[in-house]
Amino acid sequence: MARKKMERWGPHSHCIVCGAAIPEGEKFCSSTCKAKYEEEEARYKRSQRNLLVMMLLMLAFIATVVFLPYLTRGP
Repeated sequence: MARKKMERWGPHSHCIVCGAAIPEGEKFCSSTCKAKYEEEEARYKRSQRNLLVMMLLMLAFIATVVFLPYLTRGP
């Protein structure tokens, strides 16, 4: 079945944003799809960075709550 499709449509791939058929080896069908992809990738990287910062802040808060009594205790 895959061979029949290959003979019918020829070698091609699909745009990773919208799924449109494009020449083999390309990733995007247009500059609009490329811009959308880059915007989404930047948004993903920002959210990952924000998640890391929040996790580090939570870790610092927990460490402070746990170890503060030991640091403020007198001799």
